[in-house]
Amino acid sequence: ARRARRALRRARLLHLPPDHFTAPAMINLLPLKLRLWLEQRYVERLTPTGHGERKLGQFSGATVVDHQLWDQVLKAHLTENVTIGDVAGISTVDYAAVASDGRFDQYLAQLAAVDLDKIPPAEELALYINAYNALTVGLIVAHERRGGPALASINEMSTPAAKVWDVPAGQVGGEQLSLGEIEHHKLRARWNEPALHACIVCASASCPNLRREAFCAARLREQMDEQVATWFANPTKGLAWDAGQLTLSRILLWFSKDFGGRQAAADFALRALGTSHAAELRKRSSFATRYFEYSWRINRTPN
Repeated sequence: ARRARRALRRARLLHLPPDHFTAPAMINLLPLKLRLWLEQRYVERLTPTGHGERKLGQFSGATVVDHQLWDQVLKAHLTENVTIGDVAGISTVDYAAVASDGRFDQYLAQLAAVDLDKIPPAEELALYINAYNALTVGLIVAHERRGGPALASINEMSTPAAKVWDVPAGQVGGEQLSLGEIEHHKLRARWNEPALHACIVCASASCPNLRREAFCAARLREQMDEQVATWFANPTKGLAWDAGQLTLSRILLWFSKDFGGRQAAADFALRALGTSHAAELRKRSSFATRYFEYSWRINRTPN
């Protein structure tokens, strides 16, 4: 424990950028369990917001916000089942095409003008999920419209003054927000819905896939559950089981408290797994759990 505390103090002193979510090189010399604990603690210090209390219920009534424009953009400019490096089955974005699609700018303007006072909880949840994903795309589009070089990773938009997660990304309901504020304050801090992590996409290969349609309140539970199933069906970034070892997305390490702890996070993933593998795993009193290395390579459709 003393070594762990000492390593954590050193990590803080190094001011390691939060977009990497990775411990300093010296920590890699420590035993695996200790390294994972340090990495989890490090991310928790960067994103201290815990989960909220709201649970998604049934939605009924008229929809206030129409996400049709974002739906059209996704259907027009998303390509599925792309491989980037060691990660397969990725949904990728044609950012150049989005940049020239007027519907995208119209949708961003629509997000900015939403009347938040009129939105019921389920629709608010769909709104902020869509906003996170659209504004993430928007940051990359704005960078390239300014003539910036094609990004290999969204992290390249970070500067010594501010990380990409902390810069203003756009407006929702007249409020200027960063991606971090949407994720940690509008979503995680309000909702007790671990499936959120399968729905918000940080433009990187190891993220859960960007869905090829907008989220909508009337189908939100179904859409979120499908996202979870798709995420953990991917053996290169979601869940893999091989020779007694379970490998999970690193998101389940970083945000394990949103799932109720590391074991609960593993159980959450196993519930989405095929019945034969899940049954085999649940029979075991113990099994080794590892986490995929996280690829921050941008989810760009190859030329």
